[in-house]
This record gives sequence, structure tokens and C-alpha cells, in this order.
Amino acid sequence: MKRKISALLILMLSPAIFAATFFSGEAGILSNFINTKAKSFDPSLTFDAFFSGRFTLSESLSVRSEFSMQTDDTYSSGLLSETDSIFRIDELSATYIKSFGGFSHDLNFFMGFFESVGTQQFIRRRLGVENYSSPLLENYLGLNGASVYSLYGYGGGYTITFNDKPVSTGLFISKNSENSEDVPQLNFDLRLAAAYRYLTLDLLAGLGAPLYTKDENNNDVVLLIDTLYFHTGIDVLLGNKYSPASLYAQCGFEYLPVKSSSKAKDFDMADVYLLVEPRFAAKQTKLYITVYSIPEDKIKKMPFFNDTLGLNLNIFSDSFHAKNYDFSAGVNWMVSFEEKNISDIADTKLFDAMNITVAPFLKLKILDGEMTMLFQAIPTKIAENEGNALKLHIGYKKEL
Repeated sequence: MKRKISALLILMLSPAIFAATFFSGEAGILSNFINTKAKSFDPSLTFDAFFSGRFTLSESLSVRSEFSMQTDDTYSSGLLSETDSIFRIDELSATYIKSFGGFSHDLNFFMGFFESVGTQQFIRRRLGVENYSSPLLENYLGLNGASVYSLYGYGGGYTITFNDKPVSTGLFISKNSENSEDVPQLNFDLRLAAAYRYLTLDLLAGLGAPLYTKDENNNDVVLLIDTLYFHTGIDVLLGNKYSPASLYAQCGFEYLPVKSSSKAKDFDMADVYLLVEPRFAAKQTKLYITVYSIPEDKIKKMPFFNDTLGLNLNIFSDSFHAKNYDFSAGVNWMVSFEEKNISDIADTKLFDAMNITVAPFLKLKILDGEMTMLFQAIPTKIAENEGNALKLHIGYKKEL
């Protein structure tokens, strides 16, 4: 049924898309070159990529789409040979905007991901702020990448943005199957964004209600709602990117039972997303100190992280200039812990799971886009003769 609805929506939007008066978008690709063996050269080469596009059909109406792709190892199969890949359409959405009564009113309908917390799409589109995310969170899967909280499913939303102040707020209703029982779930979410001189905030909070059709005795029922989950996500910057000192943070979780049944998922600290990053700037040198505890399923989509719990020091400068090129360069020093989370800090065996990573990087503005090169060496794995100790990531992004 969902496939039929998706096909119908694409068919309905096709004439409008081809009649579009303006197009904008973004594309990115990342190569991951990893030596999988400890004492021999046995590399793997995978790619992540995404493409997003917005078609402005009129002053008030626009449609968006986005897709992403992940490849298997192209080195072993041959770069020009057939390789298993994952391709998915991540977003199909339509937005109608109208200004009256001192507000800008947005009406949104979407399938897939939509302006998830942590992507900063919501606040950048409505309040026009610049990207303020952590360099460690660089993403080459678009909306399919990791985020604090993913707004996902079939749904719609209504947002108002104040004309006289940098504040936007909205209500979103969506349906998906993102729960432990893989049953349909109805979500109600409130969202607030603000962009002041020393405060940039994107906050979402809501409830999710699994829609059961069987009771505890496995008898068929028309509809049973006996479980409610509270979920939230926050992306905040105290200060601004030009401040000598500032604090960036992300925090969120998806399942906190507020009304439980025997089927309810228990709250687990391993599912809590937490990233805190004090930032310091002195003339041309910057220091970002990042403490994080991120769920394993999200870490797998974050190329510059290796473990679920850790501390990173990023020392860099973004003011280099050579000939006609602007670039930034620096080095990350990371201490991380495999399969651990914030609740394991007091564990006496914590350091048995420790890894140390040294990762120099270079970012270069070229061809109206930005190229990122990051090399990771993990001395603790090298000392233990473990694989995946050397990694090279090369990525490129460009706005279209």
C-alpha cells in the first residue's frame, strides 16, 4: 500500500517538477579507504553519497526530494565491476508558504525523513542561520545520516515564523513503524527554533503511540493504544561562531515510556544521544573539545567516529590561504571506548575497551564546493595487531 501511495505521489508531482521555475540542491560523495588487516595490505573501498533537490514552482509552493546511496567494498569486486549497493529515496515533500498577520505560515506534507533534529535544516530554512554544527558530524548520507532525532514517516506539519523576531514554532503529525515491535506508530511533535545573537536553538518534543491490533492475550482488536513514548531532540549553540568561547550541544532520545504495557520498550542509556562541545578561539587557532555518547546504530552512519563513547580534541585553523584557495587544517586527538555509553563511566573495566585515534585533516574550497580529507590512525589497534587501524576518508560537497 505504501509503495502505491509513493508511486501515486510521484506521478502527481511529475508535471509540476518538470514545469519548475527554479531549482536548488546539494550533492555529496565520500570515499572510505580502510586497511582491514593488521599485518598485510588488504584494503576495502566503500562510498557514501547523497543528492537533494528543491523545485520552486511558485512564490508559495515548492517540492523537495532526496536520495542516498551506500556501496559495498568496490576494491575487492573491482571499481568498474558490479557492486552491491543500498539505494533509498529519503525524502519526498511539498511545502506551501504564505505570509499574513505578521507571520510566515508553512504547510508541509512529507514521506520519508523531514528536517530531522541535528541536520539544522529546519532552523536554516526558516531563520536563515549559517551552519554551526560540529566538524565531527560531517555527513555524506544527507537525511539518511545520523541525527539526534529523526522526523520520519508519512505525515504533515504546520509552522509559523515570526516576521519581527527570529523564532519559529510548529506542530508535526506522522506515522511510521520505528519502534521495537515494528508496528505502526502515531507521533505528535512540537518544535521550537530560535536564532538570537548568543543563542541558536532547535528543539523538538513529542509523544509516540504504537497502534496495536492485538491485546496482551494475542486476541485481535480493532485498535489498542496502551503505550506512550516520550521522545525529544535538541540542537543548541550558546554563543556564536565568532565568539572567543561558546558551547555546542546535542541531546536526545526516542523511547521514554510515560505509559507502559507489557510490550513497552524499557528506557536504556545506550539509546541516549549526547554530544557536548566547548569551543575556544584565539586569533587564527581554534580548539573544540567534544565529549560524546552516541547509540551504536547512529555511530555506524558517522564516518569520523569509531566508538560509541569518547572524548575528542580538535585543534585547527580555518584561515589558511594559498594562491586562490582557502582551506582549513588541523588534527583530532580522540580517546574512545568500544560498546560503552555514558552510564559506563564509573565502570572499572572501562579502559579495557579504550582506543586512541590520531586524525589529521584538510578542508579545501574548490570548484564552488568543499573537499574534506581526513586520515585516521588508531595506535591501540596497531599495537594489538588488529585490523581497521588505518583509514582514509575523502569527501566532496557542493551546493547546486
